[in-house]
Amino acid sequence: MTKKDDHTNDEEIDLAAKVEEAKAEDDVQNSEVDETEKLRQDLQEMTEAAKRTMADMQNMKRRQEEQRSELVQMANAALMKSLIPIIDNLNRAAEHITDDGLVMCLKNFDTALRDAGLQTIETLGQTFNPDIHEAVQSGPGEKDTVIEEYEKGYTLGKRVVKHAKVMVGNGE
Repeated sequence: MTKKDDHTNDEEIDLAAKVEEAKAEDDVQNSEVDETEKLRQDLQEMTEAAKRTMADMQNMKRRQEEQRSELVQMANAALMKSLIPIIDNLNRAAEHITDDGLVMCLKNFDTALRDAGLQTIETLGQTFNPDIHEAVQSGPGEKDTVIEEYEKGYTLGKRVVKHAKVMVGNGE
């Protein structure tokens, strides 16, 4: 072989080595790009998972608050339900006894219960509503209208604690 052939061969080998080296560098760069893209996708997935977890946690907190509030309302309703017969008896006593002390205590008691959320159901002249009224008798008067109240009814918030006992007009 001549020197010229050797030199050409060396150049070809050098060129082939450089091509291989360039391919290897390109593969490394592609690999790094693929890895970077994978890391971005992983980050995005983790971010979405974190957002969902935060939303779930906020929903759980809200549900717990609602349940706690409902439990307090139920406890208050049970207490109010046990106090209603006492209120009714004191009101009956006040109708027959003229005692300023009793009237004052009743007013204070009514104010405290009202402040706690207990409301009296309005009945006289109202259209009969079985959700809040209990018809114990019917009599002459405008049909389906409450014409007399026998016992007061009470609500606590939107919940009926005691239905009002009433007489309903029969249309005669």
